[in-house]
Amino acid sequence: MLNNLFSKFNNKNSTSNKNVKILDENEINHARELLKEATQLKKLKKFDEACDKLKEAYSAKGSEELMTKERLRLPMYLQLAGKNDEGWKILNELNITYTDAFSQLSIVNQMRIFLQKEKKYKHAVIFDAWCICKGIECDRFNIHNSISMTDEMVKFGKEFDYNLDEIGKNDEVYGYTPNGNPIFNKLYKISCEQMEKGMSLDGVKNSLLSALKKAKLDNNIDKIAKDFSLYLKESNHYNFNEVRDYFNKIFE
Repeated sequence: MLNNLFSKFNNKNSTSNKNVKILDENEINHARELLKEATQLKKLKKFDEACDKLKEAYSAKGSEELMTKERLRLPMYLQLAGKNDEGWKILNELNITYTDAFSQLSIVNQMRIFLQKEKKYKHAVIFDAWCICKGIECDRFNIHNSISMTDEMVKFGKEFDYNLDEIGKNDEVYGYTPNGNPIFNKLYKISCEQMEKGMSLDGVKNSLLSALKKAKLDNNIDKIAKDFSLYLKESNHYNFNEVRDYFNKIFE
């Protein structure tokens, strides 16, 4: 019953996407073939040529279908080519361009790795902490999306005269929306658990310990974890400047 309702709901949504441009599969494959060529050049340690090949891939037809993680190769290849400033500039450009929660998490994580490779360990700590924030934002997105989709499904079910008492009665309930509708999406449960763990004292400790050790600041781990855990729990919106300023004070 629930699967049938999801099917009808998805079909209804698909009608609103009729004008979406469908790209030629060959164009998408061409862009990805160029990525493979760049990987081979990197393996041969021809880093400049690999960077040029990536740039070619990103400007090719079908490149708009490339994922954020595929675009994150260029700054790391530039770093290998000794062009750190250019690589960091591109990371910042990607950070401005791709603003959805999941792209942001990938970009910030790559920034963290980039800084560690440059042995800028104190700066890397800031981006480790910012990664925690972005991970929690991803969990919040999944939670809110599950709630919204559940309420939409119930509304849609009423339109089709489904017996709402029968919908999902054999499925496990992972929570309830503010409207009192049962949530059957397991991602809701997983995201709630991940968010709680990420905000916890132990969660923050485990996430920051390695970076703090490299920065020779692990002797302050208990205080830092306590402060940052409190910040994560009390803030509904995380601000990079606040995170940066907190850690800069510790670095003094």
